[in-house]
Amino acid sequence: MPTESANTPKMVLAVDHRFDLFTELLSASPVHPAAAERERAASLKQVVFEGLLKAIENGVPKSEAAVWTDSDLGESILLRGRGMSLNTMMSVERARVAEFRFEDALGFSERLSNLDVTYAAARVPYNPGEESVVNEAQQRKLRRLSEIARSSSPGLTLELIMRPTQAQLDQSGSVEAWDTDIRPGLIVQAIRELQDAGVEPDLWALRGIDNTAAMATATAQAQVDDRKAGVMFTLGDDPSGDTELDQDLINLAARTPGCRGLVIGPAIYTDHLRAYNDEEIDRDEAGARIAERYNAAYTSYSAALSTIDVA
Repeated sequence: MPTESANTPKMVLAVDHRFDLFTELLSASPVHPAAAERERAASLKQVVFEGLLKAIENGVPKSEAAVWTDSDLGESILLRGRGMSLNTMMSVERARVAEFRFEDALGFSERLSNLDVTYAAARVPYNPGEESVVNEAQQRKLRRLSEIARSSSPGLTLELIMRPTQAQLDQSGSVEAWDTDIRPGLIVQAIRELQDAGVEPDLWALRGIDNTAAMATATAQAQVDDRKAGVMFTLGDDPSGDTELDQDLINLAARTPGCRGLVIGPAIYTDHLRAYNDEEIDRDEAGARIAERYNAAYTSYSAALSTIDVA
């Protein structure tokens, strides 16, 4: 379970499947990478983790820092993190698939135990407007994951990944309109459907919407009927866009009751990893630059929290 109280705000640095090092930096096949490419990808993940460690040296409390990675290329990160009493999240889903599938359906629970992770974690494609047979299959697998997490030591983090159906796009007219007008209600419906199916994570991770009422409603649904689940907002998943994290969403996370922090994605480290991989900067410089961005995000969130507390 979490190193500190489950109510302690976390700044989770995501070095998981949301950023594919093979395709984005190494120009390699993600399905059949060569041994040298796998070794390089694992080393690049270590560079990001070293940035997190430098951020801790620079003042981020260990109890408020966390790392989310996979056990394939990130095993050493998970082991080092737990050795330092950091909160760790281990991905249990298979990468590059349209529906949730276990990375190792038979052995993942043993791996969770062996690596002593704080949370099992999964990014889950789920849209209530999808065909019922698809969603029911998702529910069965996620209920099993939830049951295993409840019966063993790690907590469970589920991140909802929602893509519009064609019918929803036809209704809204554009992806932007769908995101603004339709997705907020779908998030609440998705959480409710999964809860009704017996899926009970400790933390829900949701892509932030700049809509105070929508995020408050989603967080309230996560805690309906006296559930103790918290919500985290995800930021920075698009490294090709603005690498500056959205301050409005950081402020919204801080003032939303039941929100326990942020999941920070690859926007915070991609350009520095690319510069390191292209030999434009050395490893220490890459780690220092990643630490600087993580520290800035942590400072922004902490300042927003303190402002809310004062208010």
